[in-house]
Amino acid sequence: MPRGLAHLRALAGERVPLSLESAAVFFGEASDACNRGELSPERFLGQLTALLGAPAILPARLTEAWCDIFDRWPEMESLADEVLAAGHRAYLASNTDPLHFAYLSLQMPVLRRLTGLHLSYEARVMKPDPAFFTKLLRRFGLEAPDCVFLDDREEHVAAARSVGIRAEVHSGNVARARAFLRESGVRIA
Repeated sequence: MPRGLAHLRALAGERVPLSLESAAVFFGEASDACNRGELSPERFLGQLTALLGAPAILPARLTEAWCDIFDRWPEMESLADEVLAAGHRAYLASNTDPLHFAYLSLQMPVLRRLTGLHLSYEARVMKPDPAFFTKLLRRFGLEAPDCVFLDDREEHVAAARSVGIRAEVHSGNVARARAFLRESGVRIA
């Protein structure tokens, strides 16, 4: 978030000293509403423009700044490709908004090859609510014991486990993620 916040500050200029505290309040409330599909991207950008006090910012520039929080992760993209190449189904289960997802779709071609996408703004519920996972299972006709799930947040892993999905916290160690998948019966190289 610091890079994205710096990008937003640069757009706002000196007019608004966008602090981490004010950004956290905005991003907590408005971002979550957008992630749940309760706030349209246009209204979200309007609220962000108001927070920045810079109505002349073009929506495309504001979107670019809002999405400037991601870095590519080639090792995980490669792992997803391996899972798919081995014939497994693979799904993205993500808390995201339409702006971030459109941006990531362009940056990460592997997303277009996944079996399915379960996005919070479409599901209208966010992790760690267990309903996020029960909706995922229902939507794709999956059985919880047949699924494995990796996430970087313990509360999301706990929610997946609460509905019977084998899950593990992924803290950046791709070798450990690969080992967890193998231990869970996923055939990969």
